[in-house]
Amino acid sequence: LSFTIAKGEKIGINGRSGAGKTTLFNLLLGLYSPTSGEITIDGQPLTADNRRKWQNAIGYVSQSVFLTDSTLLSNIALGCDSQSIDLERVERAVKAASLDEFISKLPNGINTRIGECGALLSGGQRQRIGIARALYKGADVLFFDEATSSLDSQTEQSINEAITALANSNKSLTIVVIAHRDSSLTYCDRVITLK
Repeated sequence: LSFTIAKGEKIGINGRSGAGKTTLFNLLLGLYSPTSGEITIDGQPLTADNRRKWQNAIGYVSQSVFLTDSTLLSNIALGCDSQSIDLERVERAVKAASLDEFISKLPNGINTRIGECGALLSGGQRQRIGIARALYKGADVLFFDEATSSLDSQTEQSINEAITALANSNKSLTIVVIAHRDSSLTYCDRVITLK
């Protein structure tokens, strides 16, 4: 397999179960090392020496977003000390992930507790938190691994619209999506089908 992803491109990856979509993603994320060939970023091979730098520049949203029994704010700025959270950056990430309207209706706003594993949230809200978290991190590349596969069609469409709006508002953001359903790839510039 050989392909190039340009900065700002929106790439979809699909294929039948067992075709290698998740393996490809794990390679691109730097979780696996290739047994042959190489992955290059801006012309530099991805190696053990620069893997952490690459992983710090990317955001990953899976179909089950990890959430702590804490506030929305803490979950978006996951891993940050509460005194060092950049609230302006959180606000931009929340707006880009289309969470702002939902948060504005909560009694404690962004400081609302979401329950164990996000028990008080819908699937779509969990996914949006995952997107906001990746954006807060300042990711240059977003990877979505079947991020809408467990959602109903209306919620999936809503998440896809949020991703489309995000892509349209930030032309330099690169998005790579694995999805089984073609409806989750409509905003992509091109789709790579693994066989």
